[in-house]
Amino acid sequence: MKLAILFWFYKEPEICLNHLKLLKKHNPNSKIFGLYGGAKEDAGKYKKKLNDYLDDFHVSKLCDKPRDYKWIHGDLMLLDWYQDRGISLTDWDSVAVVQWDALILGDIKKQLPGIKKGEIFISGTRILNNYIEEKWNWTKKGSKERINYLNFQKHIKNEYNYKNKLLCSLFIFQVFSKNFFDKWLTVEDKELGMLEYKIPTYAKIFNIPMYKKDLGVWWFNKKTRRGETPLNAAEKEIPENFIQTELDKKDGFRIFHPYFKEWDIK
Repeated sequence: MKLAILFWFYKEPEICLNHLKLLKKHNPNSKIFGLYGGAKEDAGKYKKKLNDYLDDFHVSKLCDKPRDYKWIHGDLMLLDWYQDRGISLTDWDSVAVVQWDALILGDIKKQLPGIKKGEIFISGTRILNNYIEEKWNWTKKGSKERINYLNFQKHIKNEYNYKNKLLCSLFIFQVFSKNFFDKWLTVEDKELGMLEYKIPTYAKIFNIPMYKKDLGVWWFNKKTRRGETPLNAAEKEIPENFIQTELDKKDGFRIFHPYFKEWDIK
């Protein structure tokens, strides 16, 4: 398996540089490709600052889309990268998607032991059961996003004869394979649905093997508040004492999100 890294960023250039340096330090043998999704007029500034630590720098053609669009359809930015740039890059068959506000303090491959070529990983993937549907903003009754969810269900039933419950995830850290990107390109109405349920569900529809590993994702856990797990999808920064406690463990977590500050590069 040739695992590359796609560093996905759009703001806070100094923090991006620090997190990118750490990423390269702990993954010296992996190619690191850059995907910029911020304001197009600022792309040159980011390229000048980060390019020495990247093997490629790509500016998404979706840069000028509204912020909410890029949040709900961030998967289309990744697909745009693959179609316009990634497919022509060499030395990779899978790519780990690392966002700018993720702190990677270890070898990604060691955090995903045994992952095989062709397998994908999407953090926090699980069945979208009734409990989640009733609580999740993208699916619950009364939410403006529910109609999108219901229309997506109808679409995959009509197009793929999919009648099972959907899968859902928290789109924090992912590994995608080339064969998944290729299948993904075949979807006709790519804007239908929200990425956190449509991507794992499409993976199931396309029979893409999914690697399973608990990376400590917060998912409506009543016993654990955000900030007390290594990964959460909210703007609740992971505390430094939690991170250090994990680093002191031989088999502790090494991937943390979000972390909005610079971390000491020792």
